[in-house]
Parts: sequence; structure tokens; C-alpha cells
Amino acid sequence: MKRALLILVALAFVVPQAANAKTPCRNKIYNDWYPDGKIATTYPIACYRDALKHIHSDALTYSSLADDIRSAMQAALERARGKHVPAAVGKGGKGNVSPAVATLSTKTPAPRSRNSQPSNTSTVAAAPTSGSGGGIPTPILILGGLAILLAALGAAGAGAKRFRRRPGA
Repeated sequence: MKRALLILVALAFVVPQAANAKTPCRNKIYNDWYPDGKIATTYPIACYRDALKHIHSDALTYSSLADDIRSAMQAALERARGKHVPAAVGKGGKGNVSPAVATLSTKTPAPRSRNSQPSNTSTVAAAPTSGSGGGIPTPILILGGLAILLAALGAAGAGAKRFRRRPGA
């Protein structure tokens, strides 16, 4: 009985601490960047690296977030060396990225050596085109042909059903 009571008391102290877990500092960088596309505060270098590792692929594709974080990290390194750099770093080109897209990540970073620079490893598939970049895309042509084939089969089935119902057939 005493052991169960001690466990409950210990859990009472552990659970609130877990609920108040500190948010990652990368989220502070994302939140700083989102309103105007610029990072105006200096953060620890580890925060920049963590933010670069966890950028969602949509933010990599449709915004300048990764470039802006790299620029802000370089500016923080320059400030640490005593050089004067602008307070806000970034292009201001956030595109159409929601805060949720910028803060969530599903990709796992590739292992890097300690001295290598972060790299953008995402890929974007290009839509197939016909000829010199103009015309109707191939998937649309295939779906259109399939629709015409299905309509013809339906008409043939209706005609066959009508032919069977005729008297004398």
C-alpha cells in the first residue's frame, strides 16, 4: 500500500513537468520568420541547425525559409565575431506557406559530417509535358480517351439492350 502511494506521489510530480515540456527553439525561428519573411532575433547556432533539419518539404519548395535561416545563421556567426550585420535577415519572400507547414516536418535528414553545410535534399517531380512545353498534358489526354471509351461502351450496351427488347429479334 505504501509503495502504491509513493508511486502516485512520484507521478503527480513527473506528469506536470512532462506536460510543460519546453518547445523546440526551431519553432521560435519559424515564428520569427513567418510574419514578414525575415529573422530579426539572434538565436543559438544549434537552433538554426535544428530548424534547417526540420523544415517541411512544402516550405523548402515554395518559400525562401531555408535560405533565410542559413543567412540568419551566418549573420549570427558574424555577430559572434564582432562584425556589424543588419538586425533583420531574410528576403521577405515567404510565399504561401502556413505556420503549420513551416513548423511540421516529416522528412528525416541525411547524415552529414561535422564540417559539411546543410543541404536541401528535397526533390520535386515535374509534370510531363508534350513537345516544346505547350499543348495538353499527357495525363489529361489519357483520362479524356478513357472517358470517351467508357461513354462508347455505355452507348453500345444501351443499344444492345434495346436491340434485344425489339419484337421479332
